[in-house]
Amino acid sequence: MKVLGISVGAVMLVGLCWAAVGDTQYPVFTAPNFVTNMKLVGPNFAAINADLGKKDFENAKAHLVRTRELLAVTITYWRDRKQDDAIKILRETLTKMDELDTALSSDSIDADAATAIAKQIGAGCARCHGLYREQDPATKAFKFKNGLGQ
Repeated sequence: MKVLGISVGAVMLVGLCWAAVGDTQYPVFTAPNFVTNMKLVGPNFAAINADLGKKDFENAKAHLVRTRELLAVTITYWRDRKQDDAIKILRETLTKMDELDTALSSDSIDADAATAIAKQIGAGCARCHGLYREQDPATKAFKFKNGLGQ
């Protein structure tokens, strides 16, 4: 009987903990988090292009891995704000990054093909920036359009 009492108590405790966790939101990916990631994506993507220009494919791939990692997590930001266009662009851009990763993983790397894929990645970034970012003419700082930075 004592064992049954301990088991029921343990189950109830686990149930209460589970209920408390169930109501807890995952950490929110805030606008400052997003901005921090974008400020890191920019130089990493620039490094990819510079590395491709030097045919330094090993470093290009290393920068690509980091760039993709930083960019992929931003989907949380767009999902929380129900921005389906941004999610679509993000997924397309990540797919291009995967294509570039495949190209850079080849035994014989085609530098022109890799550079073309990198340009497509850049076009994806530019599309999203055009829709969701604007530059303050006085300070030259970038900010979100339409109050999305909240």
